Amino acid sequence: MATMQHIPPNPGHWQAIPVRSSKMTPEQEFLSRHSAHDYDAVLDRWREIAEAARLKEVILAHDEVGKPFVVYETQKRVDAETGTYLCAGVHGDEPAGVWGLIEWASANIDFLRENGAVIFPCFNPSGLIGNTRHDSENRDLNRLFQDKSIPVLAAWHWFMKDRKIRLALHLHEDYDAQGIYLYELSREGETFGDAVLERVSTIIPRDPRDEIDGSDFENAVLLGFEDGIRERVETHLNGGYPEAIFLFLKMARYTLTFETPSEFSLWDRVQAHKKFIEEAIQEGICR
Repeated sequence: MATMQHIPPNPGHWQAIPVRSSKMTPEQEFLSRHSAHDYDAVLDRWREIAEAARLKEVILAHDEVGKPFVVYETQKRVDAETGTYLCAGVHGDEPAGVWGLIEWASANIDFLRENGAVIFPCFNPSGLIGNTRHDSENRDLNRLFQDKSIPVLAAWHWFMKDRKIRLALHLHEDYDAQGIYLYELSREGETFGDAVLERVSTIIPRDPRDEIDGSDFENAVLLGFEDGIRERVETHLNGGYPEAIFLFLKMARYTLTFETPSEFSLWDRVQAHKKFIEEAIQEGICR
């Protein structure tokens, strides 16, 4: 067997080893400093936005663990012709909508100064903190919007009483999803959700499944109209009203519930929610 000779390195002949640049991509920078489930960080960002956009902050209630339940309202009051309703964080394990809403608002200060909007930045603070779908009392708030016995929902009803809005956007995520998808509630002949989803699909593609959560989807869109909605609540949801359905029946002309796949990159999901809000407002308010 040949003997291998160990040759010590020659200090005069070191080879330079390439050093990876410390400059990060926007995605890497975001992920390295994200605070996805930090409710205090959410409020800090919104208070910066509120100051810049002249939003009014209202603390409607405190949840069972003492966290403030906050809504922001523009100087211009919402109305049935141009008003926008935005809500994220009803389910605390779906953080991308919370942060996508922040990213959108930060980039659209002028819109918030000039138009009417109501914004619930995080409907379920304790759920966000605990990374759970349910609130601190183990309730799925998005099946209970008819229930005024729950303090945060009673406060929501009080604040929203007698308001009419044109477009309501609800930001959600789904751990089973294979792409983005949309629930659209609209008036006959006035649909635009498919066009919105097409533009957002440049960030995350559409969910390819024909059936999602027991419902038949067409190209990742489930379209519903006023007829049959109450029956669906009784037969599919055990009589519990989600936020979007309650608003559609009582206050809003259109409601869009957007879902991102929570197993995908947080960065991509946040950007998808931001893009969804931009495109939905363009179609539902500005056109």
